[in-house]
Amino acid sequence: MENPPLAPTITQCYACLKNVTDEDVFCPDCGYPLKGTPSEQENFITKSTFRDINLAASNNQVRKAGNTLFYLAGVFALGGIVFFVLRKDDPDVAAISITDFILAILFLLLGEYSKKKPLACIISGTCLYVIVQVLNFAIAPSSVISYIWIKIIIIGFLIKGIKSALEIEKIKKENNIA
Repeated sequence: MENPPLAPTITQCYACLKNVTDEDVFCPDCGYPLKGTPSEQENFITKSTFRDINLAASNNQVRKAGNTLFYLAGVFALGGIVFFVLRKDDPDVAAISITDFILAILFLLLGEYSKKKPLACIISGTCLYVIVQVLNFAIAPSSVISYIWIKIIIIGFLIKGIKSALEIEKIKKENNIA
């Protein structure tokens, strides 16, 4: 009578702690060289740690840019309310206030969706913000100067967010992260 083949032993990957078998050369989850040399294993851990640090720093910048989208939603909502209260006798007050509320909703949606698709949302939010500023300039050229420092800060946060989202996409692509 023949002895049945031995089942592979199940252990844990040193890098990600997922179950692996003694037949695995690389961890099927993270790619850790289970049967590699100590030098290869150490290089994997070093690169993985460095990637995680870069990914965390980039995620932090993207989160700030996503928060900027939420702040812009608040600015537009508050602006619409203030404009309505201060100029309720103006015939254009409803159109301007409704436009501000629509922009607030758009930025709120972009901010929320930026958690899933940061690059697309932050670029869309930046374009939308620039378009609004250009339209404001076309209607009232003096509006460019008012609160210019706030506009520069907002655009700066959005540009940093775009750079970080691009960096995250690059890191994910290099490391086959979905």
